[in-house]
Amino acid sequence: MKSTRYSILLVSLLVAMPVFANTGVDGSELLQKCEPIEKLYDDPASLSSKEGSGVVYCMGYIDSFIETFYFQVKAKIVPSVPFCMPDKDLSRKEIVRVVVEYLRNNSDEMSNPAGYYLFLALRQAYPCSQKEEKKEERENISETEQ
Repeated sequence: MKSTRYSILLVSLLVAMPVFANTGVDGSELLQKCEPIEKLYDDPASLSSKEGSGVVYCMGYIDSFIETFYFQVKAKIVPSVPFCMPDKDLSRKEIVRVVVEYLRNNSDEMSNPAGYYLFLALRQAYPCSQKEEKKEERENISETEQ
């Protein structure tokens, strides 16, 4: 019984090893993974399995990035979110298109971590108005006082 548990643990670690070794993606890698998003929505059958897994990675990366920023604001780790997503529900497709467009238009230097470019893309596409920033600050201050 013990040897079975150790075997399962060993196999799990070997399978996960590439994940632990991954140091993250840079801007050009994120662009490469996100670009086939159009195929996903227009003609999913034309996606290769590599493109499909790249698009899934891309959407997960972007979702996690956005959620992390909003969590940091709610947890008072950062004072406010530097971008303000519109009140209307945006689809992942729309957000990924914004990111892909930004990455394509700024592809000169893409060696920084992908999160850096994602931050810039969202801030450019969804800037906060001064009114929204003030509201966010007031909400954070009132939550702190409670």
